[in-house]
Amino acid sequence: MKTTRIALSVLALVSAGAWAENPTGEVRGTVTLKGTPPKAPEVKFPADLGPKDRAFCAPKSPLVPPYYVTDQATHLKDVVIWLEGVKATPGASTAHSIVNSDCRFEPHVQSMTVGEELKVVNRDPLLHNTHPVYLGDKSTLFNIALPEQGQEVKKKVKKPGVLKVQCDAGHVWMRAFVHVFEHPFHAVTGADGSFVIAGIPPGKYTLKAWHEAGGTQSMEVEVAAAPVQRELSFEAKPPQ
Repeated sequence: MKTTRIALSVLALVSAGAWAENPTGEVRGTVTLKGTPPKAPEVKFPADLGPKDRAFCAPKSPLVPPYYVTDQATHLKDVVIWLEGVKATPGASTAHSIVNSDCRFEPHVQSMTVGEELKVVNRDPLLHNTHPVYLGDKSTLFNIALPEQGQEVKKKVKKPGVLKVQCDAGHVWMRAFVHVFEHPFHAVTGADGSFVIAGIPPGKYTLKAWHEAGGTQSMEVEVAAAPVQRELSFEAKPPQ
């Protein structure tokens, strides 16, 4: 069996304002998939799924959830990157959404900060049930049924942790992940595998990376005047 590894290349540096009274820096990098990833497990339609749901979802939503999403250069999307050991600082609030669209959750992976608002939207002409559950203690953040197309509900997230989002309306292939942090020093890699975490006080920190099939790994980084480049790799694991 071939081994799949995820390589994380990180450049840590202090920004142009390093010699200001209150210097801040940034950590930037790219995540690349190395090796041949295993195939995602296919999900079948539940036997009791209604004909309306089958007719709408079947041609729009492949029943294979996102697993390893890469571009032609094998840059890996949907990796959550964050810092530990950094003091929580207030930041500008960012809007976040979980959108039920074509029998999928969009985005598949996102990160946010405690206290920010999460908007749930249904764009499909059928019932969706959006149910985020904390992976740690299995508690429910909320459980919202959206029977009508165009419905929106907003909820404030007050507790940190990793949320696995599921649809309890028979759409068992639908899932997404929301990582909630107590500080703003986090990011999710884009389609080109890149990320940037800015506004960091200079110092030594633990940088962590999470992928739903690759698990979690960490490395020590220092945000300092001289750029430092590091690489991290870890084995792929089955999806959580």
